[in-house]
Amino acid sequence: MLERFTAIKILEGITPDAIPAAVLDSPVPLVLKGLVKNWPIVNAAAQSDDAAYEYLCQFYNGETVNTAIGDSNNTGAIFYNQDFSGFSYERVRTSLTSVYSNIKNLQKSGSARVYYVDSTPVDSCVPGFRAHNDIQLPFSPRVSLWMGNKTIVAAHHDVPDNIACVVIGKRRFVLFPPDQLENLYIGPLDFNPANQAISMVDLHNPDFEKFPRYRAALANAQIAELDSGDAIFIPSMWWHHVEGLMPFNLMVNYWWTKFPSYIGSPQDAFTHALMNIRSLPADERQHWKNLFDYYIFDTDPQTLSHIPEEKLGVLGEMDEMMVRRLRSQLLNRLNR
Repeated sequence: MLERFTAIKILEGITPDAIPAAVLDSPVPLVLKGLVKNWPIVNAAAQSDDAAYEYLCQFYNGETVNTAIGDSNNTGAIFYNQDFSGFSYERVRTSLTSVYSNIKNLQKSGSARVYYVDSTPVDSCVPGFRAHNDIQLPFSPRVSLWMGNKTIVAAHHDVPDNIACVVIGKRRFVLFPPDQLENLYIGPLDFNPANQAISMVDLHNPDFEKFPRYRAALANAQIAELDSGDAIFIPSMWWHHVEGLMPFNLMVNYWWTKFPSYIGSPQDAFTHALMNIRSLPADERQHWKNLFDYYIFDTDPQTLSHIPEEKLGVLGEMDEMMVRRLRSQLLNRLNR
């Protein structure tokens, strides 16, 4: 089934110190072939997993990391348990040293149980690593480390744009455009792995009787398999299913947003709307939809041409002072 997916466009010859703006502003995913192939840790990985891990450890400060450990029925997926009462893994804080040792032991025993470190800040866990293994971006990204065995993370999306660099092992990415939301059968927003809502469908064995619209999602899927040294650009809000394909895999990713940090995340507005708009009667929701369309989603300069520019206020260009004033007003209302 996977071979029928559209291949993600591949760009070659891009260097980590000169990533074009056309990549960072791309509305579609891009594979950046060999982007970090000259990182020292990638060169170490070409020798062996042990060599690459030993290279990483010279920067490790002993900080414990958030780790998902599969239960006895787990077969590699970061997912719900069979009766949907919880998850197929437990979360613990442990050391990278313990994680690597246990991954090697699971490999020797033939177990497919997941062992996975997710979203660990690189600068606080392996300080100094980026002095030798980094990409240059025109902003301050959040840089995270992801380490594990043959893990499967179901389709989910992130608000920030993302460049994910495969450092050790191989990973497969299957991406779905944001407009496939209704076809992916997304699970609960507040009961999910890693605080991210995920697709409830098994990509490799989809139940089309239970999830018939998933066929449409698959028809729009894009796929890439990345080797050590390769990277992928994932635009904001694109759904991505990610698999580690080797017994040991390490990835470093860079998240950033195009809006100033003082504005806050659009996720905040979405959460607020869930709280106080979604439960309104249908006719009132429609009125609010009209307002959102008029002022937020279908903006046109002519829409406000009847208002003098100096009186546009919050309908004009937002600066930091105005945003902070609005946030203060909102907090006062929420705290009543």
